[in-house]
Amino acid sequence: MMISTKGRYALSTLIDIAQHYDGVNPVCIKEISERQGISLKYLEQIISLMVKGGFLKSVRGAKGGYLFTRPTEEIKVGDILNAAEGSLAPVECVSGNSVCHKSASCPSFSLYKEIDDAIYNVVNKYTLYDLANQKK
Repeated sequence: MMISTKGRYALSTLIDIAQHYDGVNPVCIKEISERQGISLKYLEQIISLMVKGGFLKSVRGAKGGYLFTRPTEEIKVGDILNAAEGSLAPVECVSGNSVCHKSASCPSFSLYKEIDDAIYNVVNKYTLYDLANQKK
């Protein structure tokens, strides 16, 4: 599994917001763009996915920007990546979105399932709070 640019930018964007959010004032998208080196146009697409994913809400106006919809301690990295990437499954047959008639007799299925479980366990072990407050 390889996390795409979209997934990496979604994660770095939410980490940036978490690190600059004071709990009251929205974080400005232009400032995020400048800090992260992401074009404003592409960042708008990423943030749109994060709003649809239920992590952020927008505040309009001169002092507008984005706020979290819930505490960062409740936002799992896996949820962010799923909102940006879709399924993180290594192969379609373990994604839960398809039915493979060969899975019962497939010699590789258990390997794919174990890889999928490992990915799930790692990305859901960490919250946005954990990453935003990590000591460098």
